[in-house]
Amino acid sequence: MPTFGKQEVCGPGGGPLPVTLEGGGITLGTINVPSSVTVGNTDAAPIPIKDGGNSITVDDGGGSMTVDGPLTNVELRAEAVPVTGGLTNAELRADAVPVTGGLTNAELRADAVPVTGGLTNAELRATPVPVVASAPTRTPTTTSVLSTTTSVLILAANASRRGLMISNQSTNKLYLSLTTPALPNNSFIEVAPSGFLLLDQQTIFPNAIYGIWSNAQGTAQVTEFV
Repeated sequence: MPTFGKQEVCGPGGGPLPVTLEGGGITLGTINVPSSVTVGNTDAAPIPIKDGGNSITVDDGGGSMTVDGPLTNVELRAEAVPVTGGLTNAELRADAVPVTGGLTNAELRADAVPVTGGLTNAELRATPVPVVASAPTRTPTTTSVLSTTTSVLILAANASRRGLMISNQSTNKLYLSLTTPALPNNSFIEVAPSGFLLLDQQTIFPNAIYGIWSNAQGTAQVTEFV
């Protein structure tokens, strides 16, 4: 095996590099790195760079750098940036799970609280809005009153009244009054022949109702709801 003495290694420009081959070993001296280094490589022959467990700092010199692959929210934004318009599912979620139809409770809320049936107003909105309850079941009772040209009681007073229908099944006008005797000039409504009066829960009153016809013929069909 040949033996080499002290050898000098020259760089591309002819200047010596601080590499010493002597005594079977290689000694590498201090290398002065210039202010900028251009690393030439291609996609077919990439040059790997390792940080040795530390970190690598890259200065783009005020230009721009291209980064392949998705960035995390922490990498993208130091603080929340206002967003206008709706975000797509891919923008909202890192795993880009397709969404069809409404989101489930588990998808909407981190604590995944189970929901059964419709949500209450308090659950849906921070400020509760008054909700009108549905009308309770009402029981109807129908009576028939013969027409007359003198005042007659059409319906007795009832504090539990929840609705009222009066059908004038006569060929003559029916005058309804809240006072007795009922007269055309003190009636609160004039029901035409074959006419119909309907009072629901919003307009109902518990008073007794009296009536009188312009001529006696036919009946009044009275239905009270309680």
